[in-house]
Amino acid sequence: MRFTLKQLRYYDAALRTGSIAKAAIEMNISQSSITAALDLIEETVGQELFRRVPAKGIQPTDMGQEVGSRIAAFLKQARVFESDLMSMSGNPTGMLHVGCYAPSAPHVLPRLMKIVAEHHAAIRMELIETDLGAMPRLLNEGKIDLALTYRRTLPDAMPFLPLFRARPYALLRENSALSQQPYVTLKDLSQHPMVLLDLPSAMGYFHQIFADQGLALQVAHTTKSSSVLRGLVAAGFGNAILNICSPLDRTGGAGYIARPIKGQVQSPLFGVAYTHAARRSSLVQAMLEICENISTQGMFDDLVLNP
Repeated sequence: MRFTLKQLRYYDAALRTGSIAKAAIEMNISQSSITAALDLIEETVGQELFRRVPAKGIQPTDMGQEVGSRIAAFLKQARVFESDLMSMSGNPTGMLHVGCYAPSAPHVLPRLMKIVAEHHAAIRMELIETDLGAMPRLLNEGKIDLALTYRRTLPDAMPFLPLFRARPYALLRENSALSQQPYVTLKDLSQHPMVLLDLPSAMGYFHQIFADQGLALQVAHTTKSSSVLRGLVAAGFGNAILNICSPLDRTGGAGYIARPIKGQVQSPLFGVAYTHAARRSSLVQAMLEICENISTQGMFDDLVLNP
């Protein structure tokens, strides 16, 4: 092989970022090294793979995209191979790339990482917080090994290990009239302004919950941050709906309080998604075993607020 594994990674980075400069920063290498890798692979293939566009970075040709797809698949297998070699002593060892839906990350990741550290100290985790729509693509491209996400946004054929069913709950301004009730209904919420998470797949889901009961939302504000959402609720700009309930949501004291939603309501499964190829990795196997055990033990039960 005329090129090295590192050079394949340089090509992959250039294709993903669309820029030699950005790829060099990501890979912590000089721009000339990125350019040399692109030139060598282009020479090997015998066709133009990238077009250099002034002030716009680089744009792959159709052949460049095809070569990039094959390189990504190869790098995915190389990472599995590397972790398996490192784990031949019997203890899973290496870097595990984990994607997590950003709003759920503060509540799920620390617990999971603590258990992994206790049982498999040689496993290191690189975390990528992203939106629901990006998870399948990142998994299929081998950019992540596992995804902590909702089942409803994944292809039917993608393997998935459920951790808990995330029943939605209402987040209300503390000391408001609704917060004095032990629970609320969707009809109650539909009569007041709402603050929604403006993230791919999330907005449609919240609207659908109400539409299922012939109700409509009064959207007062939207935000991409669950922290900002909580702040807006506390300031009285509207109520909100979330799926993962933190301890602070239950206890109050920060200006907002959680209340369960009574009645039938779409309650998506939250869990671990992966690919059949990644399942062969000893790291992924170890992680799935841990997730299955802690789910059985009910470690995430306190994140669900039932009526």
